[in-house]
Amino acid sequence: MKLHREELELAQAHSRANDFDGLTPLQMRNIQFRGRGLYRWFTGHQRAHALINLAVIVLLLLADLAALLWLPRWFFPAEGVMTTLWAALAAGGLHGWLIYSLSVFTIHEGAAHQLIFPPRNRVNRALAAVANNLCRLGGADPGSYVENHQSHHARFGTDRDGEFLNHVRPRRFWLSLMPWAIFINFSDFVVHRPLRPTRGHLVSMLTMMVYNGLCGWLMWRSFGLGFTALALAVVMPHAAFYLDRLRQFTEHNLMPLENKDGARSFGLGFWGMLIGGGPWGQPCHWMHHLAPQLPWYQQLILHRYVRRLLTADQRRQFLLAPVIGFPRLIRRLWQTA
Repeated sequence: MKLHREELELAQAHSRANDFDGLTPLQMRNIQFRGRGLYRWFTGHQRAHALINLAVIVLLLLADLAALLWLPRWFFPAEGVMTTLWAALAAGGLHGWLIYSLSVFTIHEGAAHQLIFPPRNRVNRALAAVANNLCRLGGADPGSYVENHQSHHARFGTDRDGEFLNHVRPRRFWLSLMPWAIFINFSDFVVHRPLRPTRGHLVSMLTMMVYNGLCGWLMWRSFGLGFTALALAVVMPHAAFYLDRLRQFTEHNLMPLENKDGARSFGLGFWGMLIGGGPWGQPCHWMHHLAPQLPWYQQLILHRYVRRLLTADQRRQFLLAPVIGFPRLIRRLWQTA
């Protein structure tokens, strides 16, 4: 992702001009104490942790095959153009969300933070080598992402932040929603791949094409070419990419330029599961910045704990209101950014 100097300056001006009710020292001490307790459980239960994450990966892959090969059969007893269209939207959209969910989980939790299977022994290293590259099924390049994400944590909110997201102009976001922007640089608001072709990016593109090609062959035999092309070539890549752009446009935008107060959480409701990519994605991204050493399921526990510590004003700043919270946030970002 390319950093725009004017966006950094706008973020700095916004932080100076707006009062923000950040976490107090007492709140931070309580959060750190709770985080250390959760981390001790994580380090002491590595087998349970590995089984949890293995179950998530298997669940997502099986659900993806079911979405493509079983879900359309609900629609196909009836025939017609509209039936095919709705079936393709349903199957392709669900396929897109599942691949997006898998990609966010494996590129962030796995490749960037080595938390899916911490490489502490030979078996874990072998499992991690597979899990941390499953994001390639969605066309993501873990090598490029890891480099930018590490600087995001180490140099948050500065001109050396490889994922500077605290002020993203709406035009960059809108251009990223152009058709086929997942592959073409209409906008430089892209983080899952480098802006120039690299070996890692080409490997990801090939992996995505092989996986979708195999799925497409099975779908074509049952449902025909038109349905298959619409679901896999049109609906799926746009659904996954648009969700990813929405998440990154909203999780830091117009937040302060310091790590402990610089993110917001979507929460455990509908928007957190959809935009965050499921519970193993990033529905509680603020918790990740407060305690990046914790795995995803403990971030959810910490989220519920921190929520009880916050004042009413802090909840409005860091969290979303149920149902209408995300649409309100989008409107505010379009009007302010």
